[in-house]
Amino acid sequence: MKKLFILPAGILLFTLFVFLGYLSFGSHKFNGEVLQQPMKAAPIVLRANTGPIRLEDYRGKLVLLYFGYTSCPDVCPLSLANLKMALNELTPEEAAQIQVIFVSVDSARDTPESLGNYVKLFRNEFIGATGTREEIDLMTSAFGAKYKVNPPDTNGNYSVDHTSFTILIDRNGYYILKFPHGTPPLEMSEDLRYLIKNEIPVSAQILAGPTYTPVVCAVTLVPQYVQVGEWMYQHHCAQCHGAELAGNPAWQTPLEDGSHLPPPLDQTGSAWQYSEPDLLNLIKEGRNLDQPIHMPAFKSALADWEIQFIMTYMKSKWDVNQLNYQHGFMTLTPQATPTSQSTPLPPPTPATPSP
Repeated sequence: MKKLFILPAGILLFTLFVFLGYLSFGSHKFNGEVLQQPMKAAPIVLRANTGPIRLEDYRGKLVLLYFGYTSCPDVCPLSLANLKMALNELTPEEAAQIQVIFVSVDSARDTPESLGNYVKLFRNEFIGATGTREEIDLMTSAFGAKYKVNPPDTNGNYSVDHTSFTILIDRNGYYILKFPHGTPPLEMSEDLRYLIKNEIPVSAQILAGPTYTPVVCAVTLVPQYVQVGEWMYQHHCAQCHGAELAGNPAWQTPLEDGSHLPPPLDQTGSAWQYSEPDLLNLIKEGRNLDQPIHMPAFKSALADWEIQFIMTYMKSKWDVNQLNYQHGFMTLTPQATPTSQSTPLPPPTPATPSP
């Protein structure tokens, strides 16, 4: 029998206000494509003419991230011009809460200095940055962007094919939506103005649209079980999923062989969407054992009770809504916006309310 507690009246009232706030999220129809599952921005250092920069340096602001190169004859300058016009639609106070970063995937030709001069042709506040080939590859992969440097002609000139959507990262460092190429500036400014005032909760179930049952409850996690689970996790799981359960930043991007890198197991991943029996079976039996990168089977290395402790530690990193969903006290309303990103886990079995 799992231990539950009923929230006090004050917290219950607060939850009601929060729920009503979530309902207002549906009043705005986004022009950009909202991700069903937000992604934590990769902690990668890039080079700008002012020095090293990281995306986390701009926490508290909305970040518009675009991958391109300065020699691009059409798509890049048009995209930056659209971003300029979108910000021009905002008040100076609103525009000050947004940072545009143009990341060049052509580091062989684009220096931090040339990038700084290039982006200022559009707006002084824009930042141009680049990095090593490895850093660029890691960053584009983490955000699902692609590029290809084409062979040079006889004069040594070459072009670069690249994705042309604009990535929007919220104030807390989560990639929450993207603007397809050609999104009108006025439509972009409408979304930006809404996000400045309201934001989007980062939990995937909030983006999908939560539906609460009449019971407001949460799961009680025994501290000693969490501690034991953490010890077991560090010895059996951290090598692949990371010491902090964050997984690999590019976990949602399929590799050339069709396999996936290890996903996060904390609240930024999708493990909370699977019932306890599904998670237990996945850890015991493994997944994609025929692929080069796969989830190994732990049935011969861990007893069921040990896996339960590990799952308890995982739950300690989930928020209360995710716990409620996994235990059957909350359901998801499917998101209308499709997503092209694959998830590395099989379709979940809907959680059944615990007795």
